Amino acid sequence: MKTRKIFVAVAIVSLVLTVGACKKSRYCHCVSDYYTIVINADTVSRADTAVVNVDRSMKCEHIKELTFRTKDEGPVVLTDREVKCVELDVDTVRVLP
Repeated sequence: MKTRKIFVAVAIVSLVLTVGACKKSRYCHCVSDYYTIVINADTVSRADTAVVNVDRSMKCEHIKELTFRTKDEGPVVLTDREVKCVELDVDTVRVLP
């Protein structure tokens, strides 16, 4: 009788650990504020967007700044931009918003 309770307890603990370990990462969809650039004397309004894979221990809302690499007309430019991030539910969302 005691052995049966121990086996049930071990089975429940292993089930909980297995379910918790299934989803080890999360995806965040981050969008910067709109900014203005000049391309060929035309003013263009643009916002950078990125999908970031982060640990389960990190929340998407805590990402405040990302570095984006852009090349419009000339050398590659690395720019730090403030972003707003939301978590993507990869089980139900097939296309980015």
